[in-house]
Amino acid sequence: MRRQHDLHDLLTVAAVLARAPAAYIALPDRGRQKVAACYGPLPEHLAVPVVAPQHSFVQEALPPLAELAQAPWHYAFQIRVPVPLLGEQGAGTLCFLTHDFPDPDLPAFTAGLDAVTRQISRVLARQEDEGVEKSAAMPPVPKAERARRGETPSALPSIEDLPGIGTFEIRFGSNLISLSAELMRLTGVPTGTQCPIEVFQRCMPVPDFDLVHFAEGSSSELRFSETDFAIESLTDQARSWVRRRAEIEADERGQPWRLIGTLEDITRDRVATNRLSAMVILGDALRKVDTAAEAYHAAASALADALGADRAGWALFEAGDETHFRIVQDWHGASMPSAAGIYDRAAYGVALHVLQQGLLLSVRDAHENVWLPCFMPDHDGRDQVRSQLLMPIMSQGRLTHCLYVQCCLPRDWTDQELAFLRAVSDRAQAAAASLEARAHQQTMHQELAHRLKNTLALVQALANQSLRGVENRDAVKAFEKRLVALGSAHDLLMRQAWQSGDLETLAREVLARIAPIERFRLEGIPVSLGPNTATTLGLMLHELGTNAAKYGALSVEKGRVSLVWSIEADETRRNLTLHWQEEGGPPVRAPQSSGFGSRLLRAGFGHQGATIVNYPETGCDACFTLPLRQAQSN
Repeated sequence: MRRQHDLHDLLTVAAVLARAPAAYIALPDRGRQKVAACYGPLPEHLAVPVVAPQHSFVQEALPPLAELAQAPWHYAFQIRVPVPLLGEQGAGTLCFLTHDFPDPDLPAFTAGLDAVTRQISRVLARQEDEGVEKSAAMPPVPKAERARRGETPSALPSIEDLPGIGTFEIRFGSNLISLSAELMRLTGVPTGTQCPIEVFQRCMPVPDFDLVHFAEGSSSELRFSETDFAIESLTDQARSWVRRRAEIEADERGQPWRLIGTLEDITRDRVATNRLSAMVILGDALRKVDTAAEAYHAAASALADALGADRAGWALFEAGDETHFRIVQDWHGASMPSAAGIYDRAAYGVALHVLQQGLLLSVRDAHENVWLPCFMPDHDGRDQVRSQLLMPIMSQGRLTHCLYVQCCLPRDWTDQELAFLRAVSDRAQAAAASLEARAHQQTMHQELAHRLKNTLALVQALANQSLRGVENRDAVKAFEKRLVALGSAHDLLMRQAWQSGDLETLAREVLARIAPIERFRLEGIPVSLGPNTATTLGLMLHELGTNAAKYGALSVEKGRVSLVWSIEADETRRNLTLHWQEEGGPPVRAPQSSGFGSRLLRAGFGHQGATIVNYPETGCDACFTLPLRQAQSN
């Protein structure tokens, strides 16, 4: 029975190593192979291959109609590994059943698999001793009787620890846990392989109460599903993340008698996942920031969370101040004060010399090389920084900012942590540079808009001076109003960085200069217009509105004008259509002369568009069509 337990323990470890939900060991028996031990959900009568595999690693996809590929198992692959039988001819089989395909090239996987198969061979070669056989035939001793005798659970079977995977065993109601050497290393338990369950729980920030209840014998109705949690070493407080897998074994009466399981160190995977998540969160945050200060604060928060820091922030080195630097804002834990404030550069000359060369500064212990104060009198000595990272941010060869990460304990920073700091710094610097460029561009646009207004005003003044002697003052006034309409279109485009202008906004700004906007009905879906189309449309609406005010619907109090636009699709393209219609005005007729306004309306939006202008008695009825792609072209 001891050998059977050892095989089951080894099979549990092998399944954890391969990340397989099920596995079994098959041994040769009368020309076939029979299952000797199994792990995980499997059929009661499992059909196995007749012979062991000929190669060291055989990977097979299960046929869709195979029993294991169907409900409720749904396994997709089986991986078979030969197990040599010491002193005998032939070999057994170690088989994993998985939903995904494992990577056989990982060194830890191949080394662990070799160790497991060697141990299985040794266990199979060991003869069952007589004492064990007799104990197997004896009825189980009740838990109360075992406690009366003072019996304690035996240590774990002699199993080689796999890289990053430790094993444990708990006897039901014993209040003790047996730890392998790898688990003793991870937890820092000082009591040896036999450890009281209360001591073991101290290494868990969030206790695993299922293990406690089983060890106390307070509940036998437990299900140990796979779970992840953090552990902290009792010797150096180093934090690791582990994945627990466990299974309850029952005695001959079906009562639980021991729990065996594994704890796999998944710190590297967990850290990588946390850093990837931090980069995703940082990317979302940087898309919402409006200033460079907000970008650097978002970066500091991401660094503090992903690196487990006690404080993180950023410092500003202003160009005009060569004697001080300022920590603007930081993230800090509840036990740490903020480091925000103004600092004297002369007190940190050595560190600043390194940073000004653009070099990342890694400090294992701030007692050896201090950049930010390790002791701050203003905070009653509560600021005890020991380790820190300092990442300079340069602009045109000058130190402008510095991201920092600090911890209360000495820390050896890894290459991966330094690379993560550089990546976060690069993203924050790029976001800040983009914001600064956008602000500079906005300033340039505002300056250009101001100069354009001055130019139009100058043109208007020159026109007044040049046309002072012209007797037809109506023509001069029409010219001035067209300049104003052109200026309205340009103002709208400047607000959109000369990229596009909203059709409804443009129509409101132009028409409101002619008559109260309440006399117009503007209706249509939101449409953006390119610069050329917006400029042309502004002049056309000015001409239509001016004519309506002189001769059409806007010349009487009850008259109204509607401007309706839509997007319609034909066989080849999508078109923008605008319909101007007057109603309630005096009877009108088509103009007899052909002035600038008439020619502008007939030309419409160019040769790719279409223009229809009619003059029924109700007023001007005009329809303009142009390709949507042309209307929105920049």
